[in-house]
Amino acid sequence: MRNRLINGKGLKRTSLAFVSALAVVVATSVVPANSAVTPITFVTPAYLPGTVKAFNGVVSDWNKLNPNTPVKLIPGDWGNLGDQLTTQFASGTAPDVIHFASIDILNFASRGYLHDLTASFRGLQSKIPAGEWRAASYKSKLYGVPVIDQPYVVFVNLDLFKKAGVAVPTTSLNWDEFAALSKKLTTASTYGLAVGLLRPATISTIMASNFGAKYFVGYSSGRAKIQISNAELEFPSRMYKMVYEDKSIDPLMLTVSAGGSLTNFIAGKSAMLLMGSYAAADLDVAARDKGLNWSVMPILKGSAGAMQAAGPQTFSVSAQSKVKKDATRFINFMMQDKYLVDIALGDGLVPMTKSALTAAIEAKKGSPGWQQIFADGDNFTVPNFTYVPEFANWKSSILLPSLQKFMQNKISRSELQKSLITGWQTLR
Repeated sequence: MRNRLINGKGLKRTSLAFVSALAVVVATSVVPANSAVTPITFVTPAYLPGTVKAFNGVVSDWNKLNPNTPVKLIPGDWGNLGDQLTTQFASGTAPDVIHFASIDILNFASRGYLHDLTASFRGLQSKIPAGEWRAASYKSKLYGVPVIDQPYVVFVNLDLFKKAGVAVPTTSLNWDEFAALSKKLTTASTYGLAVGLLRPATISTIMASNFGAKYFVGYSSGRAKIQISNAELEFPSRMYKMVYEDKSIDPLMLTVSAGGSLTNFIAGKSAMLLMGSYAAADLDVAARDKGLNWSVMPILKGSAGAMQAAGPQTFSVSAQSKVKKDATRFINFMMQDKYLVDIALGDGLVPMTKSALTAAIEAKKGSPGWQQIFADGDNFTVPNFTYVPEFANWKSSILLPSLQKFMQNKISRSELQKSLITGWQTLR
């Protein structure tokens, strides 16, 4: 997920982008003046202009059709929405409809803060990939309707490939082949790969499923045990090797987040960019304004195949809401193809319903890069940590700082492994 997860979507947002989004939201989501109605409050951390526009559009359309049950849109921020919701749930002031990441909502679902949506959306189950549905469920009940998801893809600068005399791969590379390609594309003036490694927890957990990582076992009994083996350490170890041994990743990447790596790529300083698919929205702008000639490689293939962990963005309803029925109707309204396509394209992500995906493919039929992103949407798998509510806390308080120390060469691989295991035991 800008999970994002996944940011979870996640990623820290720039204040300028957030302020701009806030200004647009405040200007366009005014609830009709009627003291007799109780508005449906809807919080979203969407910040990209295209996504903000899409949500403003769906709220405006809903309010025109439902003047007695209007929606009040509240801007959130991926960086602190989890803490904000924790405080609001505790005080009984949580918004009615919540747009967040599946990995985070499971923590709230396990604590009884979210409304069971299973019966209301059973008709959608056959239209959404099974892995995405399970990723947004807790104890076989749906607590977040999967909306969009984000594959991590390898963007390529076609001009730099051409300059190097290297053909862009048209089939999936394994990681050894990818590392060799990155070295081949590294020159005195450019690096082979850009990838933001300042906050490497999300990308590490998503890419870990490429190698069959589990992270946890025994979760079905409610007593999850941590498992940190070679599979869970494979991705950060490969990034470490590319930085320190192959020297095909600029050491600057250790000090920047995903946004910084995107800027590096757009500036032509790296031939490839490993990042969430949402970068496509920015690259479309760069192609128009700067003449950037970009595309996307087929998804990388690890020991477990070309797979990535599912971490959809979701729509949930607060268990404390006094307008659950109307809140559920509003989510159903947003799940129409025309809105899902706008939301997905605005965010550079894959829409979760089959019909919306078909419509999105048609909308971007002239862009090979977007077509590959949509094709990668078939490669999501459900990670074990989806079923562990405490994972989000472990990820932010243990995994992130430990990975940062490892990537900065302050601890060894064995020390990283020990830190992750003992940290989990401390939390438990």
